[in-house]
Amino acid sequence: MTATKQLGEAPIRTLFFQNYGPAIISLLSSIIHQVINGIILGQQVGKDGLAAVGLYGPVKIVLVALSLPIMIGGGVLIGKSIGAGDFKQAQQVFQFATTIVILLGTCVSITAPFTAVPLAQFLAGAANVTLAENTADYAFWQLVGLPFFFLGMIWGNFVRANNAPKVSRNASILAAGVNVVLDLILIVACGMGVKGASIATAVALATGAAYLFVYIKKGNTHLSFSTFRFTLKLPQWKDYFKIGLPSFASEIAFSSGLLLINQSLIGFGATAVAAFGLVNYLSFLLIRPFTAAMIAALPIMSFNIGAKQPQRVLETLRFALGFTLLLGIVVTAIGFFVSDQLIMLFSGAENMAYRKIASQAMGLYFLLFLAAGPNYLLAAFFQSTGKTVISLVINLLKGFLLIAPALMILPEYLGLPGIWLSRSLAEILTLIIVAAYTFYYKDRYFAVNAIVPNT
Repeated sequence: MTATKQLGEAPIRTLFFQNYGPAIISLLSSIIHQVINGIILGQQVGKDGLAAVGLYGPVKIVLVALSLPIMIGGGVLIGKSIGAGDFKQAQQVFQFATTIVILLGTCVSITAPFTAVPLAQFLAGAANVTLAENTADYAFWQLVGLPFFFLGMIWGNFVRANNAPKVSRNASILAAGVNVVLDLILIVACGMGVKGASIATAVALATGAAYLFVYIKKGNTHLSFSTFRFTLKLPQWKDYFKIGLPSFASEIAFSSGLLLINQSLIGFGATAVAAFGLVNYLSFLLIRPFTAAMIAALPIMSFNIGAKQPQRVLETLRFALGFTLLLGIVVTAIGFFVSDQLIMLFSGAENMAYRKIASQAMGLYFLLFLAAGPNYLLAAFFQSTGKTVISLVINLLKGFLLIAPALMILPEYLGLPGIWLSRSLAEILTLIIVAAYTFYYKDRYFAVNAIVPNT
């Protein structure tokens, strides 16, 4: 049985964990290097060093939003094309996507000298000079290395769509290893602080992208650099961006929601802003197992849509939903029971006021993980089956539309805890609303003909 043929024949549980294993190892390698990076920054620079990385998070999400439609839309189309045996179309999508992200990443990276400082002052508040300087240092090198970040994202996803998840995993492990070594050299040995951490990450991302380039160039996939042509033409471009639009909206809405939370916290003082930087940093780490579940499920669903096997698509969705619901309970418990230990690990010997605020924030903010995984999977499922509107609604509700009113209402009655609860409430309410709606109209969304027309 060939690797791609397995996607249409092997048991779903087996396929899911065959994809989830490399995905989670890949993401865990990223988590490990970020944890080490965070510990080094926390111990060497203090809470402002780690907070700078966390505060840059919303900006990173906006940048991810620019490439995510290209990554998700391309991955789905490549998976469907391979499932249908149309390898020429898979190559066309690959060429189009690579051209777009190189142009996009280069355009953003050349703005780094002009945007890093004002961006940092907006995120940290102009009055907090040290935190703003650290955030500017981190932002500059992240923007400079953006083209490599984009290429690593899309090539890794396309390789997974070609049923080679271990290759994407290896690229991530390599990048993580390079990052840790450079962290030790630049932060500890050379004393470069946040700037050193950012340079280390940028170089590591370039290393991972180079690994994927070499793998594809060797002819191990249905994609090729030997016949590669830069192009902005793609006959299926409407379908491409229709599939990718919800992902773009998701990241923009998510980033906007985080910026609203960040700005709401400025009035509560620098300690609250720094605590949010830590909690946001940790939430980015702990969301990875849920992202891995989506990464594991999406190639299976896309292939079987192309192969006209809708029952396997539904079986994949059901299994992945159950898995992420259980995972959400575990991660939420971490926020309640291990918060003090995490704060001490990542922030060093900070004062009691900071630790108290950060601990409260973590317990309330981490409630979002109860619904985060199912929301990810439902949005991805609806994207891959062409239900763009409902996927868009999921991403807008949880990312921004429910956060904004929550921030207007909850702090009025609860004070600072109301801000920590705003995103968790938005995530949970989104799942309840969407689950109720789609179950009521299940023939539109989960019937065989709704997944693969004319089946």
